Amino acid sequence: VVQPLGKLSDIFGRKTSLLVCIFVFTIGCLQCATAGSVGGFVSGRFLSGFGAGLNSLSSIITSDLIPLRDRGVYQGLGNIFFCLGCAVGGTCGGWISQNWGWSAAFWCQVPIGVLGFVVIVVYFNLPILPHEIGNENVTMGEKFKKVDIGGISLIAFNLLVLITMTSASVDNVAFYWGLFALLVIGIYALYKVEDRHSFAIIPVELMKNRSVLGSSLANWFGSMYAYILTYYIPVYLTTVLDIPSEGVGLRLIPNIFATSLSSILSGYYMKWSGKYLRFSIIINAIGTHGIVLLLFLTRSGERPNIFEQYTFSLLPMIAYASMLTVTLLSLIAAVPFEFQSSVTSVQYAFRSIGSTLGTSFSSYLFTTSLSHYLTVKLTSERPADVTDDMLQAIIHAASHDATYIRSKEAPVWATSLMIDSYNISVWYTFVLALVTSVLGLLAVCAIKENKLHTSVKR
Repeated sequence: VVQPLGKLSDIFGRKTSLLVCIFVFTIGCLQCATAGSVGGFVSGRFLSGFGAGLNSLSSIITSDLIPLRDRGVYQGLGNIFFCLGCAVGGTCGGWISQNWGWSAAFWCQVPIGVLGFVVIVVYFNLPILPHEIGNENVTMGEKFKKVDIGGISLIAFNLLVLITMTSASVDNVAFYWGLFALLVIGIYALYKVEDRHSFAIIPVELMKNRSVLGSSLANWFGSMYAYILTYYIPVYLTTVLDIPSEGVGLRLIPNIFATSLSSILSGYYMKWSGKYLRFSIIINAIGTHGIVLLLFLTRSGERPNIFEQYTFSLLPMIAYASMLTVTLLSLIAAVPFEFQSSVTSVQYAFRSIGSTLGTSFSSYLFTTSLSHYLTVKLTSERPADVTDDMLQAIIHAASHDATYIRSKEAPVWATSLMIDSYNISVWYTFVLALVTSVLGLLAVCAIKENKLHTSVKR
């Protein structure tokens, strides 16, 4: 919900918006650290979610300061630190939690938030932006009147319905049709509200621009395949190839370096050439080709060698990192300066929704496929002395706990069948990744080449 709200920084100012995000995030961490119940902990995580606004705000502020011709380089640097933070944060959080308890992992973020708040207050000073000229004496009340309350509320409503549809495990078909109807009504209402509001969070006229729409959809579908691969390649490595978790971690290290390098080199290419469209189409086509190779390598019965295991997702993730950098510039270059905060927020919103839908859809596909193939394979191959109740217990254990398939409790006759069922089910998620990658490539082809200006004023 917070990702699309970069437009509010046009109303209240970049610095104020940054400080609010950091403050609420820090309060959320404090709430988590001191929570005495699940409800208290969840409310803290809700507040911490406001930290997501820092993603889009930092990108918007960089665009305020850096000419488009150089913008990709700085976006690449930002992506490197973002990846580094994700990698180091998880590792440090786990280490702190193991040694001092889970609450310590949240306590340690409080002083970081306080330090960030102080640094912004003391050192962060933007020049007066074009849209701020003449607004120095506008009161806070007048600023609040400009806020698109209806748009924000409808964005929250639609996201809630969408996530419920893709996450809830309910067999009632009418329940899903009811949610779908609510989503259609919500999207239509959002369109009507945003089309009339002078300070719309998502200006409708911008979404009619083919570069804005193409870039946004590229982020949507690109994030879908990236998150599918990020989640299910480790599942494949652990269940099918029987690689321990530390070995899986080692095999993912090349991705961190390759994606970081891809992002910043894409920025340097755009700085050198002033072009991006043909380059982006080529590199995204290479990423799609990489997923095709992944499908061949992970077919049922295949045994990838060690080199292939370390490079499974290298090409798709290189393409994804480059796409994030290129599409941000294509968005900003396609609209007047005063809309750059809106389109940046839209891109981050589409990216977040894509990651959510990618994990949700692939999870549904994986679990339903796994249940089906475990039932079919084990039923057809079970020995005569295995009763129906025993068979159902084996299927239930295998589908709910991946470690069971190679444990001492698992029957020997079923082990290879269970491993093959996992292999096929994971492979289907990679097929979904290929489909979304192709859709992302088509979205990139819809983008129009615009000039990358060498001046912030353009």
